[in-house]
Amino acid sequence: MFNHLIDKQVVKINVAQGIRRMRVNSDRVEAKVLAPEEVRKILDIPDPFKLQGIRDKAILSTLFFTGCRVSEACSLKVKDFYQEQGFYVLDFWVKGGKRNRLAIHNELQIALREYLRMAGHEDDKDSFLFLPVKPSPGASDKTRKLSRKTVDYLFKKYAKLAVLDGVTPHSAQATFITQALENNCPIEAIQKTVGHSQIKTTQMYDKRTAKYRESASFAVRY
Repeated sequence: MFNHLIDKQVVKINVAQGIRRMRVNSDRVEAKVLAPEEVRKILDIPDPFKLQGIRDKAILSTLFFTGCRVSEACSLKVKDFYQEQGFYVLDFWVKGGKRNRLAIHNELQIALREYLRMAGHEDDKDSFLFLPVKPSPGASDKTRKLSRKTVDYLFKKYAKLAVLDGVTPHSAQATFITQALENNCPIEAIQKTVGHSQIKTTQMYDKRTAKYRESASFAVRY
């Protein structure tokens, strides 16, 4: 930023010069990865007889079955969920202002269809897909967007109810990538699905248990 200000002749010196960034582990993502039974435990907690529970399950399913970012889920509109060539699709806006169109898991499309049916805004194509259960006074349907803070809160709430510690929405993406790799999905397909511009970023999420099974420590005999 200061280099830019110097170029524009706003300031004369870079006051940040010489300051070193904190060291970042660029080889591994620290988000906790969940086992399949732990994910199922979270997905089964929301109340299936209340609108909020149906909505929350649809949100959680979107995160776990697509590996998307929270901001991408919040920005989805009703028109971004549709059928094409026999598949149900979600069409995300991802980093860099690009579109990322994904065919989605059967369980996710069922959760989304049930939520839209109960919420009653399936015909309002320009409305946001996920809406607050209690709208703010004076806010129109089209502007009732869930915040990242709200989704972060509900994710952590259900993780706590499932008695899982250290779990954040980022864990959903890490779990999605790890499970896809565990089930022999090509890493190039995973990279495209989660919208990573570089395959190295996808590799940082690889926390397959096979890496532990292959530890040389198990081969040692004393």
